Amino acid sequence: MINWDYMITYGGPELFMAFVVIIITPFIYWLILKRFKLAVKITSILLVWVVAMFIAYWDVYQISKEAERLCREEAGLHVYKTVEAEGLVGLSSIDYWSQYGFEYLEKESIGGQKTRFMLVDGEVVFEEVEDFLSRYEFFTKLEVIEKPFNRGRKIIKDRQTGEVLGEIVSFAVYPGWLDSRLLGILSFSWSPAGCDGDYAPEPQKSTLYIDDLVGAVIKSKVSDKGDES
Repeated sequence: MINWDYMITYGGPELFMAFVVIIITPFIYWLILKRFKLAVKITSILLVWVVAMFIAYWDVYQISKEAERLCREEAGLHVYKTVEAEGLVGLSSIDYWSQYGFEYLEKESIGGQKTRFMLVDGEVVFEEVEDFLSRYEFFTKLEVIEKPFNRGRKIIKDRQTGEVLGEIVSFAVYPGWLDSRLLGILSFSWSPAGCDGDYAPEPQKSTLYIDDLVGAVIKSKVSDKGDES
């Protein structure tokens, strides 16, 4: 049984049912059913409506049921191991992250150039380097797990062993076939419903951020700062 809070629809099935009731049902009645007895008419019309509801809502039901499972069981912040580090690969705003205790950050550009960012006397300085110093890396990953679901992952991993130390898992839930056609016809900008924790998917909603992941996985000065506060 699905939790109705998780029912994800954009109005496509409702419009389809309205079309069946207002247009298709009278057409069938005058073309076929008007010559039959009342009981046959009622039974036939109810059967048409039941079939139409199945066509309209079956994929919505399946999508919503799986979305509830994913949000409850897999989404959220997962910490597998905590480590100590003075720097991190994958970030560059050292003026922001220094308040969390980082002494440097490192990042690789699209062209492959490696850069180290530091804060010296309150000023951001950077230098090109041959190799990264930090053992740990932050990156994001988008995975199509099974249509219509995408899984987003914010990950911190050990660059030496490849071990994932922690991650924030989120899901984007794309609409069913009737909703997809309605949104395509309307041609306006929209965002898929999503979740990064145990709650019903909503468009553009996030409850967890990079800070939450870094603060949970990277200890040392980050955790010391938290203890002092």
